[in-house]
Amino acid sequence: MKNIDYAIKMSALLGDLSECGDLGYVKEYDQNCFICLIDILGHGRKARSLAIKAEEYLAAHYQNHLVDVIKGLHQHLRGSRGGVVLMCRLDIPSGKLLYTGIGNITGRIIGINQNRMISKDGILGFGNINPVISECQLTQRDLLLLHSDGITEHFNTFDYLQLFAGDAESIAKGVLYELGKKTDDASCIALKYLK
Repeated sequence: MKNIDYAIKMSALLGDLSECGDLGYVKEYDQNCFICLIDILGHGRKARSLAIKAEEYLAAHYQNHLVDVIKGLHQHLRGSRGGVVLMCRLDIPSGKLLYTGIGNITGRIIGINQNRMISKDGILGFGNINPVISECQLTQRDLLLLHSDGITEHFNTFDYLQLFAGDAESIAKGVLYELGKKTDDASCIALKYLK
């Protein structure tokens, strides 16, 4: 049995994903999983182009220390419209999750122990950033949920227990459908820890 189940879902304000400025990136390697959600400011083709540029950077650097990845991405996007990000690294055998973020990407752990992930203020590509690494623990059947501000931020998980009971694919689809604002690009990464 696989130890994690994950899905990435996005929707574009302008209808076509070629105009979505959000980006979800997940990569499994060496008993680890790198998880990253980026929301480029604005939307449309220019935002999508910048999201692709960010994805190219992540593809080349995701195995580095999280602080190095986020600082490098900040430099990579310098002078652009910028964006916000939350990135995590999960040690799959132990369930230890390290994370860091800049700006208003929401991260939650939904399970026996509820946890909200806190990001530092700032915008990738503008000014100075001071990322901090935080740590938490996933336990069996926990759900890691990352979403952009195109998803309603404040919701009571107990109001959506049925939504969070399925597999990662149905959860990510459901979050976009049930909690998407329809006024912005929206994205969600759902990862269930099955170990």
